[in-house]
Amino acid sequence: MRTTRTVVAAAAMLALLAGGARTQEIRAFWADAFNEGARTRVEIDTLLQRLRTAHCNAIFAQMRKGGDAYYQSRYDPWASDDPGRVDALAYLVERAHALTPRIQVHAWLNTCAVGRTHGNPWHIAALHPEWLSLSDKGEDYDREATKVDPGNPDAADWTARVYLDVLRHYDVDGVHFDFVRYGGANWGYNPVSVARFNARHGRRGQPAAADPLWKQWRRDQVTAIVRKVYALGAVLKPRAAMSAATITWGAGPRDEADWNGKSAAMNRVFQDWRAWMREGILDLNCLMAYYSERRYPGWFRDWLNWSKDNQYGRWAVPGTGAWLNTIPDTLHQIAAVREPSARGNRAKGGVLLYSYAGTNAAPDGGERTYDPALYAALSTPSPAEPAPPFAAPAEAPVVPWKLRPRLGHLMGFVLTSASLDPIDGARVTVRGRGRARRLEADGTGFWAAIDLPPGRYQVDVEAPGYTRSSASAVVLAGTSVAVNRFLGSASTAMLDRVADAAMLPAGAPVRLRSALVVGGTDVFPGRLYVADDPALGPLLRVDLAAAPVVAFQPGDIVALQGLMGGEGGERAVIGAAARLVGMRAPWDERAGPLPAAGGANPCLASVEGRVVDSAPGLAILEVTEGARPGTRVEVVLVGRKLPGVEDVETALPAPPTGQYAHVTGLLTATPRAGGDPLLRLRPRVPEEVVYLPMPLAARVSGAARWLAVPALFGVIAWQRRRHAPR
Repeated sequence: MRTTRTVVAAAAMLALLAGGARTQEIRAFWADAFNEGARTRVEIDTLLQRLRTAHCNAIFAQMRKGGDAYYQSRYDPWASDDPGRVDALAYLVERAHALTPRIQVHAWLNTCAVGRTHGNPWHIAALHPEWLSLSDKGEDYDREATKVDPGNPDAADWTARVYLDVLRHYDVDGVHFDFVRYGGANWGYNPVSVARFNARHGRRGQPAAADPLWKQWRRDQVTAIVRKVYALGAVLKPRAAMSAATITWGAGPRDEADWNGKSAAMNRVFQDWRAWMREGILDLNCLMAYYSERRYPGWFRDWLNWSKDNQYGRWAVPGTGAWLNTIPDTLHQIAAVREPSARGNRAKGGVLLYSYAGTNAAPDGGERTYDPALYAALSTPSPAEPAPPFAAPAEAPVVPWKLRPRLGHLMGFVLTSASLDPIDGARVTVRGRGRARRLEADGTGFWAAIDLPPGRYQVDVEAPGYTRSSASAVVLAGTSVAVNRFLGSASTAMLDRVADAAMLPAGAPVRLRSALVVGGTDVFPGRLYVADDPALGPLLRVDLAAAPVVAFQPGDIVALQGLMGGEGGERAVIGAAARLVGMRAPWDERAGPLPAAGGANPCLASVEGRVVDSAPGLAILEVTEGARPGTRVEVVLVGRKLPGVEDVETALPAPPTGQYAHVTGLLTATPRAGGDPLLRLRPRVPEEVVYLPMPLAARVSGAARWLAVPALFGVIAWQRRRHAPR
């Protein structure tokens, strides 16, 4: 017994030393949302305890399993099994980041697989059945999942914005693509995608499934979603890692010919993840290398070798199918992940285990089971495994090209000048540093050139029927520079500043090249509030001619056009069309006081005062605290909703006359002849209207004032008695 203990202790010390040498690796589980994982606070607390036992440092937690959300989404309804609307992602991030070592949270979101509607009319498949991917026979279910088609630009835009929504509102360490692919070789026949393909190549009819051009078209549509999320995600959260669960079906490729001609990723589901690594639009390649160590050890290692040899400066994080293997076999596969390939390349990212809900196969290799012994086996020496793979705790690394960036990105949208429509397939050439990159705009007009050395670049944009447009831009390390181009002519010149548009007379056409959304259609149905800067005005209201296909929210940058008009004395752009042309990183929203008379109005302001008039949907507040006492502000209590897709427009209750309140909201100021501007304040959420008790000065007034005199004398007499000598 003593000898055994001595051996185990010595092995444990060696394992600790080995673990210390592996401090820069991801050690993680995938936790799906179809089983116990990270859906509730209780599940999350249990999950984190088990990860700590295993000395894991990251979790890839499924927060969108099928067009639903376990967090506050602006685009998807809440998950049907989360009726209480528990924000699991917020709780997971808070608890995981508070631990030592800190546990990274990667939000796993299913991309194209949107699943069933569960009878919810707000589900993407119910709202937009025209977005679904179809087979060459017209089927919309591929026996795996109902999927949206990346070749439909509106579907692709919605899908990309789901990821960007998470990056904007949650302190995640990354977002994780899954099902970022088609359902099979005979899928992808969405009518819009087919029409776009035919227009691009001068074709007619339905392309054959094996047509090389049609196969490449479908690869390009999937890649376009990944590229858009990567480029705009770098604006919203520069250090967040973009990862994907990638396909490894069948025997692994031995060379490029195998990859291009035989791999399922390239030829069955059109997921060219090798190209994503090479272009730099994927940080972590998380291979779903789910193979039994007893039945397919060669296939497993072939995929490991291919991923290790095709990292292109990014990281491979191979995933093992723990649910297919016994615990000893899983440990054996982790060792294989860490070994170098025949060319001497290692998987730089670490290792992932699938799955948290299915830790291992039965001892005889049968159906998957759940055995918490796996967590201890990963970290604790034993006679059977004296050197476990995760013997010592280790911090999860931040990818170095984002922690200390040396390169930057160029991106933009190509739209028509006259109608702001995207120019699908516009050719973009980026020249600089002695090189040229040739790109194509996707169905939303978006393009991006990733990982450019710092310097000045020339951007040339061409499209059939339009004159070439050129611009220059300077790229700095760690920056993402937008270069938007508007092709063709229009009857009215485009303005560059919201402040200039706000000066136009009523009835004048308004065309803005870019405007920052500070109040979006996620909260104000059919209406935007835009500014040049999030801190200062003027703030301009925009009434849209039609509801946008994908909701706008604060931080979006839009091009817009309409007519200057308004109602009730408030000026606004009416009958407007708006198009996304960029995004801005979240800013620190701090409400300012009312502006000085005649000054610029803040976009976000707070006032405190007394309600002097009240009616359904409106309250008049007279300022009593802070700047400009006596000023009256209209508090608009209608025309707003909560940000969830299922939330409907509701009015805040009107406070009674005489009530004191502190109100925060979006402030607009409309000039009035011979007097101060008309001030309107629009709260965005109920919490921005806070009722206050009546101030002491107001309570000691009017008929009650006579009580103050005897009370004052009473206080004086008490003080005299208190300090009298004894």
